[in-house]
Amino acid sequence: MFNTSITLRRSLLALALSAAASLASAATYHVEFDTSSFTGDGWIDLQFNPGNAGTALASVTLTDFIGFGDSSTAQTVGNVAGSLATGYTITNDDPGGWNDLFHAVSFSGGKIGFNVSFSGAADPLQTSGGSVFSVALMNADYSAYLGTSLASGELVQLNWTAGVTAGEGAVAATPLSNSIPTLTSPVPEPSTWAMLAGGLALLGLARRRQQA
Repeated sequence: MFNTSITLRRSLLALALSAAASLASAATYHVEFDTSSFTGDGWIDLQFNPGNAGTALASVTLTDFIGFGDSSTAQTVGNVAGSLATGYTITNDDPGGWNDLFHAVSFSGGKIGFNVSFSGAADPLQTSGGSVFSVALMNADYSAYLGTSLASGELVQLNWTAGVTAGEGAVAATPLSNSIPTLTSPVPEPSTWAMLAGGLALLGLARRRQQA
């Protein structure tokens, strides 16, 4: 009975850890900037561009916006579609290799944020270059980048690499030097939360039975 109980606890712990690991590999990320040190209005620059000409087709979808201005302010270059209401999609296949969404934001609320979801075609041989999603903030007359001393102005850089099957790519964040607090974290799928909660609940139940 004792060995059975240990085996059960180990199995449930493995379930919980597996669910937690899937949180870190989620293809949806929440990006948020603390803009309380800024005043007035400004701009956010969001790009999703291929690493080279042979990069597998991929796209990002932006939703759940915080602090964004009206969609009529949006300026786009390359393959960008959508609105604040429906979400914006940026695809990495513009012939010029540059796909950009430039959008007005308000710093008065102290936060600028959104969710970004990655998807893309398969790269079975894993020979394709990756695609880079980057974010920068600018002042009202777009004469200077905010929050960083990098010439590119980037505050966030997420790198998408196509997987061997469609939609199963990987996302990796590149550490950047920022002077404003920045959050970039995976957003778990609802089923993942349910698995994690279920595993932890069963672990608790097994613990109570052992103590009884």
